[in-house]
Amino acid sequence: MNAETVPAAPARAPSPRFDAKFIEEHKLIERYLENKLPAKGARDLEAWCRAHPDYLNKLKLPERTHASLKLLEASGQPQDLGEPAAPWWRSPYVPIASAAVAFVSLLAFWALMGKYSLLRGELEEAKVRVTRGSLVQPAVSTAQYVAPDRAPGIDHARIVVSSAAPQLVDLHIDMSYTKKLMQFKVTVDKDGQGRALIMNNVLKDSNNEIRMTLNTTGIAVGLYRVRIEALPMSGSPIPEGWVLLQVQ
Repeated sequence: MNAETVPAAPARAPSPRFDAKFIEEHKLIERYLENKLPAKGARDLEAWCRAHPDYLNKLKLPERTHASLKLLEASGQPQDLGEPAAPWWRSPYVPIASAAVAFVSLLAFWALMGKYSLLRGELEEAKVRVTRGSLVQPAVSTAQYVAPDRAPGIDHARIVVSSAAPQLVDLHIDMSYTKKLMQFKVTVDKDGQGRALIMNNVLKDSNNEIRMTLNTTGIAVGLYRVRIEALPMSGSPIPEGWVLLQVQ
């Protein structure tokens, strides 16, 4: 059984000899000075010159370079031979500034997160209030008595209640001056906004009073104007009294 013959790999072509003759034939020095050499060729030339420094001395390159600089200076184009300025992004202050910006951004992020959490909590609380209502079980009950003004605009008859603490306010409105009229219509308007409440067919009690009980947590802060109209057996309602309800 014959062994399988494996073809030999093709031999790599030897690289051209890099010496002074090769440099002169291909004008590598001139092309290097004119920045026309490829990157690899330039590195190879620099490495060879580093190993053979006498070659550049034979070409009198230092003298030619010095003369070129003097000629440029004489023509008003002096060349700066110092180290080139580093780009701005290599400055040591760039990392410090970046760290400061990152720190400020982190603080702003946490501030926004705190505000977001607060707003989210307020939103959830508002949802609960919408679902369950805003009324709170009052702990105390109070009574207030008032005799209505008998003409609009007098504003002497005033009831003041506080919504700071939940309480039931039992209002006693004296309607004894209406004599035999027993049935009334009570209209409540919030000052500067609109109608808040209408109560039809309200009857006086045995003390000739119209009585209403309010939960202060169910009333928004503001000034309310209460108008009381008598409802006769026939005919239009007759305005009989006016009261101011002030919720603080």
